[in-house]
Amino acid sequence: MKLLNPFYFAVIGVAIALFFLLKPRQISELSFFGFAESKETELNYNYPVEVSQIFVTAGQSVKAGDTLLLLQRNQAKEILSDQDFKIGELKAEEAIWKQKKENQRSEWSLQKSARSLEFDNQIEQLQKELDYKIGLAKGLETIKVKESSYRPLKDKISEVQLEKENFLQMINQKIAGIQKEVDLGTNPYALQIQRYNADKAFDKSQEKQVIVLQAPVDGLVGNIICKQAEHIPSYRTLMTFYEPHSNVVKGYVHEDLTYKVKVGDEFLVTSLKEVGVSYIGIVAGLGSRIVEIPTRLRKVPEIKNYGREVLVNIPKENSFLQKEKVGLSAIPSHEN
Repeated sequence: MKLLNPFYFAVIGVAIALFFLLKPRQISELSFFGFAESKETELNYNYPVEVSQIFVTAGQSVKAGDTLLLLQRNQAKEILSDQDFKIGELKAEEAIWKQKKENQRSEWSLQKSARSLEFDNQIEQLQKELDYKIGLAKGLETIKVKESSYRPLKDKISEVQLEKENFLQMINQKIAGIQKEVDLGTNPYALQIQRYNADKAFDKSQEKQVIVLQAPVDGLVGNIICKQAEHIPSYRTLMTFYEPHSNVVKGYVHEDLTYKVKVGDEFLVTSLKEVGVSYIGIVAGLGSRIVEIPTRLRKVPEIKNYGREVLVNIPKENSFLQKEKVGLSAIPSHEN
């Protein structure tokens, strides 16, 4: 029996070693499916509106500033009526306030008249007493009455006259102050009425307001959730809008392999439609629970299975279509 040449064994051994040494190992066996997803923006308006005209269709590509919708804001008649009612209430309260002020002014005027009369009577009585004493003194030819004898009465008259003057000055100031409040309208209701009138004028000017809804950036029109002539409540979504390129890929790793995926891991994201189109993505987030993997992303669609959501960021400039199915394969951090 002829023995094999040892040289052949050496060649075979070297070939096997080179095979394992040079075999590409950039991509691991960890792979699953996902789909490209763009940032979705919901477009709405913060007031109730009526849709006058729709200029785009779902899936249409638009540029920043392109007109998407023409809306009309109709101010509710109930709001204007409510403002009229409130203004009427305030005016009624203002009239009551003015009447109270007029009553106060009248009371002070009556008090002024009554108190003035009291002062005048008191001065008159003191003056009569003084005149009487002076008259008596003139009839006494043998007795000289000194001027100082009349001083207490004269001082009392001067004191009462000064008191009257001070009282009149005080009460006239009060009456003038009340009248000034009424004349200038410095009452607690005037400013409120003024504000409601301003609000009413503004709302009246906005009773029919045309709003042009434009594309915020270049992108794609998503779902149009309104119809022409439809009345839409405030903040309800009118349409959805997508950025032109999908910069996030959402995939689902099987529940038995979740421990192999961590935030920051690199994945090769490959198009399943175009040969040779792939991008390197980085895991940006992981789902917080195990969920059912969508049928479209199962390796065997007929078999229901479960996994964890994986979000992978990819370069913004890519050729993936919105919701395009792609393949994800883990890129090992080092060679084994």
